[in-house]
Amino acid sequence: MSKKKSNKHYDHNIIKALEELPSVLEDKKHNLVIYIRNDQARTNETRFEHIAKNGHELKVKDIQAIPEGISNYEKFRKSETLKETYYYFIKRKNNLKGYVQLAVKLYKGDKKKAYIKTIFITYSSKWMYPRKKR
Repeated sequence: MSKKKSNKHYDHNIIKALEELPSVLEDKKHNLVIYIRNDQARTNETRFEHIAKNGHELKVKDIQAIPEGISNYEKFRKSETLKETYYYFIKRKNNLKGYVQLAVKLYKGDKKKAYIKTIFITYSSKWMYPRKKR
């Protein structure tokens, strides 16, 4: 039997860019304070490691654009399936296709505070608009 390959392919430049972000961001339109924390997201990886996975297709410029993108986003909407989760869709810069999708979750005790769950690139606009009810 072959050994299971490790799926830990992180871009260390992304982790460094996340560490350089301010730890608190403000969304004045929704009166929301967003925290960036590097806690244990999964049993075997931190939140920054999860975000920096190569499958998320992020570039360092995408991470650096987040503070400005929080106030100048393309779309903001509530998740249809996850409670207390909201998505920011931020247009990518430098003619890169797609959007930076930033998932934030509200704290249970305080609905004016949230933390970043994950960040990834999405190319389809179906994520931006809720499903039509039949």
